Amino acid sequence: MKNQEKKLLNSLVLVVENLRNPEALGPVLNALGGRHVSYGAIPKYYGPVGEALLMTFEQYLAEDWTPEVKKAWLDAYRAITALMLKGAGEESSPQVVQAEKPAIVSKPIQAEQKTATLAKPSTLTAETEKESQLFQPIAEPEKKALISVQLDGQVFKDILNNFTVNYQQFQTKISEQPLSEVLKQIPSKLIDAFWIAPTWLVAVVAAVMFTVVLVIVDDNSLLAEVLGAADTISLVVALVLFIKEAPDRRKQFHYQAWSIVDAAHNVKVSYARILALQDLNEDGVSLRGLDAPGAELVDINLSHANLSKANLMESDLSNANLSYANLDNANLCQTQLSGADLSHAKLGFARLTQANLSSANLSSANLICADLSHANLSGANLRNASLSGANMEGAYLTGANLKNAKVSDYELSSAFREGAIMPDGSKYKSLEDGGTNN
Repeated sequence: MKNQEKKLLNSLVLVVENLRNPEALGPVLNALGGRHVSYGAIPKYYGPVGEALLMTFEQYLAEDWTPEVKKAWLDAYRAITALMLKGAGEESSPQVVQAEKPAIVSKPIQAEQKTATLAKPSTLTAETEKESQLFQPIAEPEKKALISVQLDGQVFKDILNNFTVNYQQFQTKISEQPLSEVLKQIPSKLIDAFWIAPTWLVAVVAAVMFTVVLVIVDDNSLLAEVLGAADTISLVVALVLFIKEAPDRRKQFHYQAWSIVDAAHNVKVSYARILALQDLNEDGVSLRGLDAPGAELVDINLSHANLSKANLMESDLSNANLSYANLDNANLCQTQLSGADLSHAKLGFARLTQANLSSANLSSANLICADLSHANLSGANLRNASLSGANMEGAYLTGANLKNAKVSDYELSSAFREGAIMPDGSKYKSLEDGGTNN
């Protein structure tokens, strides 16, 4: 329960700090909603949770629970619910879920049934029932039943007449289109047809076109002399096939690269794996879900790579270039990342427990809700990084630069901050040494 309390508080801090930053909040809550599907959370649970949250605030804040504050939190919870349900819907989209009836929320318990330590809540108005309805997910409108139509002679005749009118309008629209617009579309249509058509058909068409050109051209012209060789047709066809088969060759190369990566599984040192991963990334191939725990990947260049949900636990990525990489939900526990370039990287919900990030460049990195417990961040550059909701319990921030980082005092309170540059630009010094930092 202690961990659950901390996660809930971190989530609330995250929402408050990013309500006006939807581009950061949206993906995080979508992912959170998706994960709650596996926990057994269904849409009807969101209403009671919201009511319990607002009732808790009302009991705790007492006279500070003003209508304005209540409305602000109600709007916030609606936003949270919408984004989480969207993520939950994407996670469970392959399944067909039958709509459930709205849950009936029981009335608040009587004061004499409560424990002595819980203060009696202020009287809830009829608005609670309305809020409960607002919290409920919006059910899809019930589909209308299909209506069978008897196609008698008159109905069938009307359908034919409508079709004729629509066809004539379509022809008129085509005829009114300028010739220049039609001509502009021809090259793109030909290119599309080239890549879609079977290889044998492309080869035949190329040979026929070449033969037609050879017949039409003047026998005494320079072009005729160039094209007159017997093997020219074969050369042209071979060139066309080489271009046509380029994507297939690229796919074959990717298959070979992935075979190298798979063959190096559980192998600590493999230079071939490093080259294969770099080549795949350069070709824009997603490395999502890469499973390479304990791998030695020193100095690897995976800038802009998609490594979301990758398992790189206990791997050595010292001095690696991971700038702008997507490492959301990645497992980087006990990973060596000292000196690595992680600037502008996405590390939302990444697990970095006991990771070595000393002297790493994490400037402008997104570390929302990341687990940095007991991580070594000494000397790390965290300027402009987003650490909202991150778990920094026992993290070493000695000499780290946190200037302009988005992080609360609560999130930093359990970290070792001696000598760190704080978000406001001041240098942290503990009270034992005469410092004045909070």
